[in-house]
Amino acid sequence: MKILIPVDENTYSMYAIRHAARLARNTWPDLALLAIDKKGLLPGKEPDFSDSNPKVRMLHNYCKDMLALLGSSSELYVKEGEPFQMKGHGRQLAEEEHTGRKKLQLHVRNASPVKAILEEAEDDDSDLIIMGCSRSGSAWESSPHAPGKVADRAECPVLVIKDEHPVSKVVCCLDHAHVTQESLEMINQLVTFYNAELEIVGILKHSQLKSEVEQQMGEVLDYYLKHNIRALVRVVDEESLEAFISSGTQRDLMAVWLSPKSTLQRLFPREKIATLVNKALSSKLILR
Repeated sequence: MKILIPVDENTYSMYAIRHAARLARNTWPDLALLAIDKKGLLPGKEPDFSDSNPKVRMLHNYCKDMLALLGSSSELYVKEGEPFQMKGHGRQLAEEEHTGRKKLQLHVRNASPVKAILEEAEDDDSDLIIMGCSRSGSAWESSPHAPGKVADRAECPVLVIKDEHPVSKVVCCLDHAHVTQESLEMINQLVTFYNAELEIVGILKHSQLKSEVEQQMGEVLDYYLKHNIRALVRVVDEESLEAFISSGTQRDLMAVWLSPKSTLQRLFPREKIATLVNKALSSKLILR
C-alpha cells in the first residue's frame, strides 16, 4: 500500500500527518510527504535543499513528527535518508528517500497544488491520498479549493481530514452493486483503528421499496459481521442524500463510494464533489 500525504504549513496538515500515522501503524505502507514549491525548482536556478529552504525544513519537521507518531513501527523506515536530489526530466520533482523495509519519501514538486498532487499520485501509483482541509477557508498553498478538487479528480481514494479529533463514527454511503473488496477493507481498517461506530447507508432510488434496499445491503453487513464489526443500516432517498452527507458532524467520517457505474457518481458529478468536500464540517473519504 502507498499513501501520499500532501502538506503545507497550515495546522490541518499536521492533522493529516496524525491520521496517516495511525493508519500506517496498522498497515505498514510506503509513505510519501509532498510539498509544493513553485519558485525553488525554476529552470536556471540552483535549488536550495538545506533547512534554510522553508519547504525543505517543513518536510523534515513533518518527517520527524511522522516517525515519532509511528512509534515502534518507525523501525521499518530509516531515519537518515539520501539528501534531496532532482528526479526525472526537467526541474519538476526533487526527492529525499528513506530506504528501509518500507519507503518514506519526501518530495517537492514545482506545479500548481492540484496538478502537483494528481501527478504525484499517478507517477507513484498511490493507493490513498490523505490531506488536511480548513473549515475557515484558509488557502491550501494559495489554492483554497485544492482538497476538494483533488478528491474530485484523483483516480485513487482520497481522505480529506477536517479536524484533529478522533473519529467516533464512520458513515459509509455506497452503491451495493458496485462496491469493491478493497473499499470494504479500507472501511474495515478505519473503523477498527478509530474504534468507531459504523453506519452503512443505502440509496433509495425512485420506484424502489425500502425493504429491497435493506435486503441488498445484506452481503455488506455479512462481510463486517465476519470481521466482528457491527453496523447500523440506514436508507436515504436520492433527493435527501446530498443534505445527509453535508450534515455530518465534526467527529464523523463520511465515506462516499464513486464509480462510473455507481448511482452516487450520477448524483455527484464532477465539481459537485469538490464543493461537498470543501464546505462540509465532517472529514470525507472518497472511494473509487
